[in-house]
Amino acid sequence: MTSRRELKNYAKQAMSGKYGILILAFVAVQALALISSMISSALFPGEETIDIVLSYAFTFILTLLINVVAAGMNYMYLNIARGKVYSLNDLFYFYRHHPDRVIVAGFFMAVLNLLTMLPYTIYSNANLPGEDASVEVLITWLYTGVVLMIVGMIVYQILVIPLEMTYYILADKPELKSTESMKESLEMMHGNFGRYLMLKISFIPLMFLSVFTFYIALLWIFPYMAMTEVMFYRDLTGELKVQKEEEERAARDYVNPMFDSHSQSEQSQEEQTHPQQFWRMPEEPVSYENEDEQNITDNTEMQNVQADMDDKKEQNDSAPKEEEEDNEPKPWDEYFDSLK
Repeated sequence: MTSRRELKNYAKQAMSGKYGILILAFVAVQALALISSMISSALFPGEETIDIVLSYAFTFILTLLINVVAAGMNYMYLNIARGKVYSLNDLFYFYRHHPDRVIVAGFFMAVLNLLTMLPYTIYSNANLPGEDASVEVLITWLYTGVVLMIVGMIVYQILVIPLEMTYYILADKPELKSTESMKESLEMMHGNFGRYLMLKISFIPLMFLSVFTFYIALLWIFPYMAMTEVMFYRDLTGELKVQKEEEERAARDYVNPMFDSHSQSEQSQEEQTHPQQFWRMPEEPVSYENEDEQNITDNTEMQNVQADMDDKKEQNDSAPKEEEEDNEPKPWDEYFDSLK
């Protein structure tokens, strides 16, 4: 299990040198969402109930279509995280590979979002202050609407967490249907709900700090969040563990030759300093399978020692005889003595 800090470090490493295309993809998706909202407002500008319903229906349909592009952005992030080839063309990946799967999954999430935001929608439209409303009424309406909106967003984020891995699963497994991918996401997130929730909460301080940059920093924060979520998915599938093992193995392969060469140089230097040793390591004792074999070996060694002693004794006994034989007079010595 990889910690939040490690996930964020992996996300930063994957994003290094690629901020331009990541920000451009994020801006493209947000621009499509903004354009769809503007088109909806332009087509249905009335404040009557029918206009409001048609406006929401039109926006809902456009949101489903734009969601296919957003899923393509997740596919591009996944390619970047894995070190594969990527481009802005990845945004339209699901349009070329069974877009109906993303539309069905997006429809379920959009309905969930609609239900959680329904109290805010009803209140903001039903209790809209008139032109002659006082400042206190406007402040109360605005305050209540913001609270309902924040509560709806929080409830939606909590409910949708088990389905967050759906688009990544669809990208990795094109053969799965949308319902099967959502089911697999539920199984994958089982027991990891708290980890993922805390991961999302850990980005809230960065969002507050973006106020001091006039929200320009959000162009970096949101891609950073998305890449960290990709790393979370790779951690759930076991890819990140394999990557960490490969990095550790590469580090060992890089470090070990250095230590080996260092030890070899020390050994050669020691041999030059002490070329000859006057001692040697004692030999290891010989092990025998049974007692009879040991007795036979001992008797053989004793016989060899006794034979060596006998040979030495014979050599000592034969040495004086040779001297005596050398001292005995030879026949030619007697001949020369008679001449004298």
